[in-house]
Amino acid sequence: MKAFVTGGTGFIGSHLVELLVGQGYQVTALIRETSNLRWLNHLLTPKSPRVQLVTGNLQDSSTLVEHIRDAELVFHLAGLTKAPDAATYDRVNAQGTKSLIEACLNANCRLTRFVYCSSLAASGPSPDSTPIAEDVSPQPLTDYGRSKLKGEQITREYADCLPMTIIRPPAVYGPRDTDIFLYFQFINKGLMPILGDENRLLSLVHAKDLVQGIYAAAVSDRALGQAYFLTDGKLHSWEEIASTIAGALEKRPLKLKVPFFVLDIISIFAEAAAKMTRQTPTLNRQKVQDLKQTFWICDSTKAEEQIGYRPAYPLEKGIPETVAWYREHGWLK
Repeated sequence: MKAFVTGGTGFIGSHLVELLVGQGYQVTALIRETSNLRWLNHLLTPKSPRVQLVTGNLQDSSTLVEHIRDAELVFHLAGLTKAPDAATYDRVNAQGTKSLIEACLNANCRLTRFVYCSSLAASGPSPDSTPIAEDVSPQPLTDYGRSKLKGEQITREYADCLPMTIIRPPAVYGPRDTDIFLYFQFINKGLMPILGDENRLLSLVHAKDLVQGIYAAAVSDRALGQAYFLTDGKLHSWEEIASTIAGALEKRPLKLKVPFFVLDIISIFAEAAAKMTRQTPTLNRQKVQDLKQTFWICDSTKAEEQIGYRPAYPLEKGIPETVAWYREHGWLK
C-alpha cells in the first residue's frame, strides 16, 4: 500500500506520516529543499525504509507525476498559513491544489482517494452559539480562509474524475505545535492573556485525533465526495482552555485582559515593520479580525455518523500530554 503526502514535515503532516507507516503504508513525502526533517528523522533509518522523501514543489509537474503514479492515497496538507498578500495565498493554497490534482489525473489509475486538508477558516465562524455544519454556506473572513475555500472549490470541480474528500479542521493542538504553544509559554511564565471576552467559544482537535479522522475518511466509501469537520466533540471557552493548561503546568497565572484595540494597534505597527524587513508578520489586521470572532465553532457529528470518527483526546487528556511533550523536548522548563 502506497500513500503520497504533501506537508509531511509539518505539525499535522508528520503525525499523519507516522500513522500511515503504522498502518503499513509506504509513504512518499513531498518536501522543499528548506524543509526541516526533525519530525521525520526517526522514520528515515535503514531499519524503517517506509518513508521516501522527494524534493520538489506543487508546480513541479514531472516530479509529482513520477511519484504519485503508484499511490492509492494522496493527502494534500501543504499550504501557507502566513503570507504577505492574497495573491501569494492563492498561488500556493488554491493553484497549488489544482496542480497537484492535475498531476494525480495525469499519473495515476490506482488512486482510491484524494484528501484535501482545508480549514474551518474556509467556512468562517458561526454567527451564533450553534456550531456550524458542513452544509452551511461558507463565509471566510480572511485571505487565508478565502484561499482554502478556493482550494475546496477546485477540488470539487474535479469530483467527477477524482475520488476526493475534504477535511476542515478547527484549531489544532498537540505535540510539535508552535502556534497554540505560545499560549502555553505565557501561562508557564505566570501570565494568562485573555483576549477580549474570555467566554468566546472555539472548537479544538488534538493532532492525533485529527490524523485518525483524516485516515478514516480516506479509506471510507461513505466519505467519497464529502467534507467533514473533525473536533474533540466539545465547545471550549478560552477561560476553560487557559485553566486546563495552568492546571497541567501547576501554575497559578495572573489574568491579563487584553482589549482588542491594543491588538489593532500592535497589528498596524507589525505590518509596517514587516514591509521594511520583507517578512510576514505573525499578527496582522486579518489575524486580529479572526481573534475578535465570538464563535469559531463547528460540529463533527457527520464524521462520527458516516466514518466512525471517535476522538480519543478530550481537553483534560490532550493538554497534560501536550505539556509533558513540551517539557520532555525542552520547550517548557
